[in-house]
Amino acid sequence: MDKKEREKRELERLEKASIFHGHEHYFAILIVVLSIVYIVDELASGVRSIVEVQTVRDLFNVTFPSQEYNNAAASLGFITMAGYLSYLISPFYKSLADKYGRKPFLIVNTLGMGVGMLICVLSKSIAVYVVGCVILTFFTPNDVQVIYIMECAPKQHRAKLCSITKGIALISVSLLGLFVKLFVNDAVPSTWRNVFIIPIIMAFVVGLAAIYFVRETPVYTQRRLEYLRASEEERAAKAEEEKRKAEEEKKNSVSVWSSFKFIFTNKQTRAIAIVALLMAFSTGYTSKYQTMLELGRADNILTADAVNIVLMFFPIINGVFTMIGGFLTDSLGRKKSALILGLWAAIGLAIFAYGCIAPVNPYIMGLAYGISIAGLWSISDMIYFVITSESTPTEMRASVVGSMQLIGMFGMGFNMIYNNVVQAVAGDKLPVVLTIAYLPLMAIALLIMMLKVKETKGVDLDNIQVDE
Repeated sequence: MDKKEREKRELERLEKASIFHGHEHYFAILIVVLSIVYIVDELASGVRSIVEVQTVRDLFNVTFPSQEYNNAAASLGFITMAGYLSYLISPFYKSLADKYGRKPFLIVNTLGMGVGMLICVLSKSIAVYVVGCVILTFFTPNDVQVIYIMECAPKQHRAKLCSITKGIALISVSLLGLFVKLFVNDAVPSTWRNVFIIPIIMAFVVGLAAIYFVRETPVYTQRRLEYLRASEEERAAKAEEEKRKAEEEKKNSVSVWSSFKFIFTNKQTRAIAIVALLMAFSTGYTSKYQTMLELGRADNILTADAVNIVLMFFPIINGVFTMIGGFLTDSLGRKKSALILGLWAAIGLAIFAYGCIAPVNPYIMGLAYGISIAGLWSISDMIYFVITSESTPTEMRASVVGSMQLIGMFGMGFNMIYNNVVQAVAGDKLPVVLTIAYLPLMAIALLIMMLKVKETKGVDLDNIQVDE
């Protein structure tokens, strides 16, 4: 098939898609599909953590709790960190959606999560399980569904729809707790695989359904139609103009080194970077909550029913308080809301960890952990994106935000190593050690936030005043 024939078919396909955009029920159907994709994303992101103990017991054939288990869990943690190397190619992969459209990558990402989970379920060896983990690690952070919402929703409803769909997806993680209760038999460690079955089915069903029910976004469709309808002369002129703009942007672009230099030489962004790094260090406990619960159960502090209540209850609280956190940030300002969110994270962690070593009502534990992670991730998003963007000149904003995220990735990588070492050394004292380590980090981060970071609510993004 020659170029003209391919473009003719693409033009026909996109013209049909543009007609669908105006259909009275299309947007409602699209939001439903995207919400389910978001749910699959959150289930795929959380499913490994919620059965961590059973997975390690099964793959390494060890008992829990024991030093052999601690060593095995630490080993698996170090091995699966290899999956984070996929982040190095992630920016290049994401950029393909600008060239080939959003729809193919919405489908590929959703099916990719299903494939990753399926490989984990079918694994009979650690090596195959790690392959599944690497695939999951690559596909889960791409969030093409968020781009869809941003490009399809009316501008006055974009933020609300993003917040609502995210909240629904976070609440859906409570299903994983239900699946553990229904499908996992502690006497048979291999039953952890059953927890993956429904998320796998959902991933494949919604991924395939998206082929029929989802069309390209209006933004991409319009841009591509303009190109396909243009003459060869118009395309050549546009290509020349884009080349000139690219050369100009390259001349004025900010290098990674320059963005890091700006971050650490400017008082405001330097303070933000320190807070971001400390909060990134503090996220470590979010990958060990199931192990902490199972340690409480092994010590007869928690019953099996109590653990299930916590696992099913905390995602609901997380979703609700995540939505509340978004409203706080806009209404109270960045610093006041950061203080509230940080206190949620710290107090919630303290109560949850205490409940793993002493009797506490499981609903209170679920409430505490849900509030804790809602506060933690909300303040992280605010620091990395909102406050950083509102403290950086326009010509450097994208580069500085990207560099700030790299700083956060360094912090999260460090706490993964720390968690694995603590797991091997501390054993059944894990809840106490993690809490003692992370609470002071949160406190220091909040103190720096209050004393060194300026309020950015309401700033004019086009006229950022930079203080040296």
